[in-house]
Amino acid sequence: MVREISGAVDYLTESFSLLQHLGAGEHYRELKESLDKKYDMPFRGGIRKFEVLEQIEQSAERTFMKDMDAIRFYFPKQQNEAQCHPGRLVLLWDAFEIRKAQDTAAYSAYLTKLSEQAYCETFGKCLQNYGSALARDDAELIRLENPYDIILYVMKMEFPDEEKWNIQKLFVDRAEHTGKVLGLLVRAEALLRDFKEALSELAGAFCQYWTSLLAERELSAYISEATKINVSASPLGFHLQASIVRPNLMMLNAELADDGVTYKEPDYYRIGILFGEDFDMGMRPAHAQEGAEADVLQVLKLLADRSKFEILSYIRDRAAYGSELARHLNLTTATVSHHMNALLSARLVEVKREEKRVYYTANKKALEEVLAYCRDMLV
Repeated sequence: MVREISGAVDYLTESFSLLQHLGAGEHYRELKESLDKKYDMPFRGGIRKFEVLEQIEQSAERTFMKDMDAIRFYFPKQQNEAQCHPGRLVLLWDAFEIRKAQDTAAYSAYLTKLSEQAYCETFGKCLQNYGSALARDDAELIRLENPYDIILYVMKMEFPDEEKWNIQKLFVDRAEHTGKVLGLLVRAEALLRDFKEALSELAGAFCQYWTSLLAERELSAYISEATKINVSASPLGFHLQASIVRPNLMMLNAELADDGVTYKEPDYYRIGILFGEDFDMGMRPAHAQEGAEADVLQVLKLLADRSKFEILSYIRDRAAYGSELARHLNLTTATVSHHMNALLSARLVEVKREEKRVYYTANKKALEEVLAYCRDMLV
């Protein structure tokens, strides 16, 4: 069984993350201030991490000053790290293929060698997860094998016409768009390699911390306990990689065979470098009531939407998967996915993957907290 905690820098993925960071208009200074305020804590080792990240950010802002319109188009701000966007579509971004490539040049070669059918099938998988906070159930994916299938699917997507037209252009003019995004990726990688010594130091410290932490415990069990999110584990083991440019990220990719049961690969985790001695993954906000009113108002707005209310009602005492909810509520799976994005962001649903399906259940504890707050304030 594989049990790998890497101390190497994944320059390909970090370059992609840097473009995401720029496109989202994020700033590390604001992230640090937000964490300081929310958790009422001074960073120690984390100070060095933020110093390096801010230096990279400043260098990137100078380097890509004239490219920001393109970067914002390909890498727009997303509610969820896993959410598919134009940049992911163009590059057919897949965690397991990326791990096989050492750099941008190697990944470019992989894209170039794809046959027309393989390209359509891979683009189609990405397309069906476009705008989703979670990858859609394997059982719900349609096999799109040719350009006609792709265009027909795009036309049926529940997005504004302008966005559907943009997606079609990404597909039809894929050579042009792939060239543009790969060009940005190459420059981002070159920039990051200028910080090779500092990045290697951060990746090495990450490896040391997690190796010590997991000496007598399993990674999936630790994450489940710390985050209260059920995480299943591949019997083949896991690979754990540092996420440096996205320092507060936690992402898991699991690769299952067509039977939906057999694992094809060890689990692949990417965890942000901020999780360490300063900032434990299970840390809770220092002031639980701070900002509670704004959170409650946001939840009440979501509950005022009939479809979201009916979804929560349906999964109150049962687990349900996307297409089941779609049939029950007479909605498309894409519409259900859209509602789930909002409910997940508000912590009103919990998620569990079993075989090929992703199951949702209502987070009763979060709902009870909202109702208790309303009762205390209004009754």
